[in-house]
Amino acid sequence: MELKIVGAQALLDEGLTDTPVHVSVHDGVIADVGAERANGRTLDAAGLMLLPGIVDIHGDAFERQIMPRPGVDVALDIGLVDSDRQAVANGITTVFHGVTWSWEPGLRGAANARAILAAIEELKPRLAADTKFHLRHETYNLAAEPEVVD
Repeated sequence: MELKIVGAQALLDEGLTDTPVHVSVHDGVIADVGAERANGRTLDAAGLMLLPGIVDIHGDAFERQIMPRPGVDVALDIGLVDSDRQAVANGITTVFHGVTWSWEPGLRGAANARAILAAIEELKPRLAADTKFHLRHETYNLAAEPEVVD
């Protein structure tokens, strides 16, 4: 089945254009541009822009969800799911959470980095965005190098 999106300005290789776009519902990929096809549903997106998914290659906004202020901890699963929903609502379809693996304890410490990595792996089936773990290894944290490499 396909979804036909009409009325939007679509960002294509040649720039913004006013043309119907057919998207495969199965994998979310553009199946056709400009052609008149009768199958599937039609979505009227008049006045909107149709853009490809945004890739956030280094985001740390999730930190506000898991620790909104010093000393206030939110469960990792709740914080990561909330961060996921905010990303997708803003057009981000792939997110690399920039996680610091530092020698200092707390939000940017090794124990938290391990916990975030485990939580992302466990939550993947529930997350709408393609969520990745982007390790920020502090260069002065030489003692952690063997574990980080592993």
